[in-house]
Amino acid sequence: MKKGIGSIVVLIIVVIGAYFTGGLDSVLEVVGIDIKEPVITHTEINDEVDYLYDFSEFEVSCTDNIDEECEVSIEGEFLSDELGEYEVILKAVDEAGNVSKVTITYSVVDLTPPTFDDSTFLLSISQDSEIYLTCSDNYDAECTVDFEADTSDLGEHSIMVSATDEAGNSAYYIYEYTVFEGMQSDIPLGYYDGIEGLSGQSLITALNAIITNHTEYPYTSTATDVWDILRQADEDPDNSENIIMFYTGVSHPKDCQDTTYPPDYCEANVYGELKITEWNREHIWSKSRGSFADDDFIAHNDTHHLVAAERVMNSTKNNRYFEDCHDGDDSNIVDRGYGNYTCNTWEFEPRDEVKGDVARMLFYMAVRYEGHLEYDDGFDLKLANDPDEDKALHVPIYGDLDDLLRWHLEDPVSDWEIRRNEIIFGFQGNRNPFIDHPELVELIWGNPEDYN
Repeated sequence: MKKGIGSIVVLIIVVIGAYFTGGLDSVLEVVGIDIKEPVITHTEINDEVDYLYDFSEFEVSCTDNIDEECEVSIEGEFLSDELGEYEVILKAVDEAGNVSKVTITYSVVDLTPPTFDDSTFLLSISQDSEIYLTCSDNYDAECTVDFEADTSDLGEHSIMVSATDEAGNSAYYIYEYTVFEGMQSDIPLGYYDGIEGLSGQSLITALNAIITNHTEYPYTSTATDVWDILRQADEDPDNSENIIMFYTGVSHPKDCQDTTYPPDYCEANVYGELKITEWNREHIWSKSRGSFADDDFIAHNDTHHLVAAERVMNSTKNNRYFEDCHDGDDSNIVDRGYGNYTCNTWEFEPRDEVKGDVARMLFYMAVRYEGHLEYDDGFDLKLANDPDEDKALHVPIYGDLDDLLRWHLEDPVSDWEIRRNEIIFGFQGNRNPFIDHPELVELIWGNPEDYN
């Protein structure tokens, strides 16, 4: 009995001590009664978070003064896909049923500046042309690009460009570009409406819609045909009775076109000897590289890639891919005359004066023929880097793309091409966009260095 009274006395002393040192909670804890709420700890959340903020790393836990475990839950959901104010409640419960809550309030706002569309920053700009720079934003449907650019002066330029969204967030970029001399074409007002700010496949699609469904002329006919168009398009500016043969650059009588019995005046000094010389129709995109050899096909008769060519050189080029035979990685280089070469297994390098012409004709074909059955006969032509040279391979591919891009820059649009584009437009009703706007090439295929 005395032992029991002693224990009670000890307990009373402990309780009184606990009360004066820790209050009622400590007293209850001593006697085994848990009324203390668990403690919640969590990852700090700023009062403002960015639109689409990632909450995946948010952590929350709880501890209890007595219980080894407590259960924590989240009432509500951490959202950031809409701007506005949000509230989430963290709730913890221990084994005694004590509950604690923490309320987290935050606002979702737009804090991220826009990003520039790199594809619209062209390295080369034709003189007096417009510069179109675009941006995109993580929230706003639109953002504004501000800059002051001068394309009237040739040479290198550097300007500051800013992009600002509706929330006032801004990004800045120093844009460096080179203005080169460009020729003026008689482009109908509004012909290229809708291409501003586009690049890549979206630009290809827009251009295709503009230049597709053109007027087709027969390859050979007693009515106006491809022969007639080439007689005008490739006419020698200094002699209206002659054409300029594409690969040789030689002026030759129009009436010496591919015939069974060419007249005597078709005799000319070519390849170091005097002989009867005729010209015929060369497909820059070889008709076997895409299997449109039948002259019922639109691509076969499209004069934007047909030129007057001396018969022997036309045969030499055959269906070879185009290649720079002198860039250091080629073999079997053969001089074919007039600045033309063959090399490797089955490739051809044209003379310097027409390398850019070749490139822009092939760019046109790759955009004009996108595989539409109604307007393209189903032909989907593509440019590639280092395609298989196999002569018998008739896939709709042409190259070599990095060389074509370099030739496009090294041999810019000439008066000859502009005049030719206008003549063909007068017949077919469509234009070569890469003669009118050389800067579009980079927007679709990039730069030669992109393919190294």
